[in-house]
Amino acid sequence: MQVSVIIPTYKRVNDLSECLDSIFVQTKMPIEIIVIDNANDFETERYMECKANICGEAGINLKYIKNGDLNSATIARNIGAKKAIGDILLLLDDDVILDENFVEEILYVYKKHPNAIGVQGYITNRSLYNINSIRKLFFLTHSKKDTNKLLPSIQSIYADPLTKIINCEWLMSGCTCYKKDIVSEIKFDENMYKYCSGDDVDFSYRISQKYPRTLYQTPFAKLIHKVSDSGRAPKKEAIFTSHIYHTYLFYKNVDQILKNKLIFIWSKIGHLIIKCGEFILKPSMKNFWTIIYIIYAYAYCLKHIKSLKKGDLRSYTKLLLKGYN
Repeated sequence: MQVSVIIPTYKRVNDLSECLDSIFVQTKMPIEIIVIDNANDFETERYMECKANICGEAGINLKYIKNGDLNSATIARNIGAKKAIGDILLLLDDDVILDENFVEEILYVYKKHPNAIGVQGYITNRSLYNINSIRKLFFLTHSKKDTNKLLPSIQSIYADPLTKIINCEWLMSGCTCYKKDIVSEIKFDENMYKYCSGDDVDFSYRISQKYPRTLYQTPFAKLIHKVSDSGRAPKKEAIFTSHIYHTYLFYKNVDQILKNKLIFIWSKIGHLIIKCGEFILKPSMKNFWTIIYIIYAYAYCLKHIKSLKKGDLRSYTKLLLKGYN
């Protein structure tokens, strides 16, 4: 099996450097690294030119592709998949640092489970939720030992602690391998732009629905996700995008029965209650504006609910690309 690494990036030269350095010391080397620049950033371009010689010495083909005119992580991944020559695609965020045996451990799962289509690594520095039981009550993302599921709320159960290789219903896109054929068949949703909140859930869940029990996670392919502050969307934009895209994905991927609709609404109520609780415990302008932005995002979803039900994101895409005032 030959591995192509695909990394969408946005103005994170230092983070990208650490990520690439962790790839260069892998016990199992990829045959190529494809970096898709969603900012057409000069510093990133100059850095990639400097890295070309290092990649050549390591026997790795390096491809640098500009995608700033579109600025979409999902489009970037589809572009990378189309350009890749490997039969296994390792999709990474630009702010992750891999353990040196990461690729080797991922490939081991493919060998052990020949039916595997997607395999995810394990983030060692992910913080556990200190209100896990409350989040569970509201069908919000929470953790559970050796369990990975997607909830009707488009929130998830995250496997933590993870003690063995498990089957999954969804996978993250920032530390996961897929067979190239499946990315060509299913494709990431190109209706989503910039932050693309929930795109990994959407893509992987569609795979698990069509090809059950083909997604896996291993605790032995370890990495650190730094969650870099660089290149992040402003708070208002991030909150709006998250709730609007999650509403869009709810209608796209979840059976529209009464129970699921009530769970989705309940999760939105719960999310707002939790944020209000955070403000009461720690009053600050940051926490105050978080609540205001959530309410505005809910109002936007209600106003545009017919379009979101139909899968029409054009109105929000125009707002997103225009920028928030």
